[in-house]
Amino acid sequence: MKRAWPLALLGLSAFLLFAITTLPASVVLSRLTDQGVHAGGVSGTLWRGEAQVMQVGPVMLGEVKWRVHALPLLIARVSVDIEARRTDGFANARLSLRPGGKIDARDIAASLPLTALPPQLLQGGWRGAIGVRLDELSLRDGWPTQAVGTVDVMDLSGPAQQPMDLGSYRISFLAATEGEALAGALQDAGDGPLEVSGNLRLQPDRNYELNALLKTRPGAPPTLTRSLEFLSPPDEQGRREFSMAGSM
Repeated sequence: MKRAWPLALLGLSAFLLFAITTLPASVVLSRLTDQGVHAGGVSGTLWRGEAQVMQVGPVMLGEVKWRVHALPLLIARVSVDIEARRTDGFANARLSLRPGGKIDARDIAASLPLTALPPQLLQGGWRGAIGVRLDELSLRDGWPTQAVGTVDVMDLSGPAQQPMDLGSYRISFLAATEGEALAGALQDAGDGPLEVSGNLRLQPDRNYELNALLKTRPGAPPTLTRSLEFLSPPDEQGRREFSMAGSM
């Protein structure tokens, strides 16, 4: 009888492993509707599967495919490759979820319309597209603490009350030291009515600060030129200071 126990435990372990690895993804996703996750056309398993359409909260992801890596589970991490496809864009990343609300992402590539972003991030009827190329990104409770790469806002237009074409802009991030502010350099792409150069700082305590120098180009809309006159007096190069700070 004592010799049977190891065999029974081995058999039970094999059964549990088989049950977990073949667990249908539809069973798991159906239990996440209370958390705002809705999916249709689900196939595959928890470890490797896809959904023909998926929405998380107010964000429509479109068609989503995923693959969970097993080895990181040994150190209490969930690592998953995700591909999302919409008719108007895509997003790919490798996500690593750790205890305490920590998310690390690598190899992030995305191209989406601004309207695909959560409504609370972009208000006022702005239009355009966002392109993301980040080698790494770290989030703590949803707040970025580390980023390496670029974020582009292209063909920006708005706001809804007085829409105008404002061109394209890029924020370039370099690695931040642990515990210090995440800094990004802001620059326009030269295709709009505004010359822009500045920096964005994201503090670990969820405070942010944006400082920039703005100057209209020849042919800029008169309303834009008048708007800049309410900022600081121009410097020798005709640039005006713009600052914005707050907390999220």
